Amino acid sequence: MVATVTMVTSFADMFSDSGFQKYLVQHEFENNDDLYHSADVAFWTNIGISFGLWAGFALFRDEIAALVGSPGLGFPIAVACASLPLTSFSSIQLALYRRRLDFKTIMPVRVATALVPFIVTVPLALAGAGFWSLICGTIAGNVVTALALTALSPWKPRSYYSRALLQEMFAFSGWSLLEAIAIWATSWAGTFVVGNLLDAYHLGLYRQPMTLVNSAFNLITNATTPVLFSSLSRLQDSMEEFRSFFYRFQFNVAMFVLPLGFGIYCFRDFLIDLLLGSQWHDAALMLGCWGLSTGIMVVFGHYCSEVFRAVGKPRTSLLCQCVYMCAMVPTLYVSASAGFNQLVVANSAVRFVGVLVDQIMVGRIADIRFSRILLGVRTPLIGSFIMGAVGLLFVAWAGGSWLFNSMAIIACVIVYVLVTLLFPEGRAFLKKNVLGRL
Repeated sequence: MVATVTMVTSFADMFSDSGFQKYLVQHEFENNDDLYHSADVAFWTNIGISFGLWAGFALFRDEIAALVGSPGLGFPIAVACASLPLTSFSSIQLALYRRRLDFKTIMPVRVATALVPFIVTVPLALAGAGFWSLICGTIAGNVVTALALTALSPWKPRSYYSRALLQEMFAFSGWSLLEAIAIWATSWAGTFVVGNLLDAYHLGLYRQPMTLVNSAFNLITNATTPVLFSSLSRLQDSMEEFRSFFYRFQFNVAMFVLPLGFGIYCFRDFLIDLLLGSQWHDAALMLGCWGLSTGIMVVFGHYCSEVFRAVGKPRTSLLCQCVYMCAMVPTLYVSASAGFNQLVVANSAVRFVGVLVDQIMVGRIADIRFSRILLGVRTPLIGSFIMGAVGLLFVAWAGGSWLFNSMAIIACVIVYVLVTLLFPEGRAFLKKNVLGRL
């Protein structure tokens, strides 16, 4: 039920933003007046679209619930879509902060929003509210974000609107919106396939490990992606600095993301027992394969989309997503017909098609070469491979013991650190980001 509501609201939320956030961050304005006029137009357009979508979802709630394979969930979907105008209300303020690279102001707002589950969601869940606790917690968090960002922002919505300016903005935002639709479709295509070809049990085995893995990696990508996009947008007129910043950024992220992906794969059985319980043992392969492929995809594919947008070419990112989807959808259908384990392996393997397409296009658009990327991330890549091999040996020896698996994870961390210390860039990274902070 949670997966269904999340799928529908994320799709609607994507429309309510209409790509204007990315336009406000990427575009170069002559002065603050031009910027604020564009912000006014974007704000009122977002509000109008979000209320229209909310009305549409409320009117056709039962049909939508049946379409996504969850008949009877129409009312929860309609209520959850109350988040649409709330996120639209705060999205423009958020874009203006990111444009200025003012993440210091955003941080306390994010912290306050993160505390909402402890105040709203958990008490409701303990009281037996079920999935309603998550819906109410999400709405409450969006209210906190909208009020806080609006109060802190130097820009406030004004009664200004211009059709000519909207047309100019949509020339960029329209492609960003289509790209967002393609990203949403690739993210949820597997849920559609599994929900239609397999049963609810296998849908849970498929979606829940994916949610856990994505939540872990989102801690990193959600914090770094806005910084990368905003920084590259400001450097778009100096491609040498643009590429240099991208390589440094990619190395720093890879130092954390690659060992995380390899570690999830090695200790997949232990992590499933720890996080979900032994009854979810059949989901271990999904957790491991998705974790490994996500770690690789984040480093070599995810940030390429930010490069395309930063140089004003969101249609290139859309093209990459469409090519990937053409390979992914048939692969999912064929593998799902063969069985769940085959689907899991194929679903993770086909993601490398998307990575390949991204690397080809980022080389053409920004002259960012794959050979240079590999050289730049050699330290975390080699360290993760060696750590992974050691981890698999530990797992084979430790079996299902929680104590030995915990000790094995600590040992793998030590192995990874020791290997990275063999490289000059690894020593510099650890000295600056670990020892320096201690």
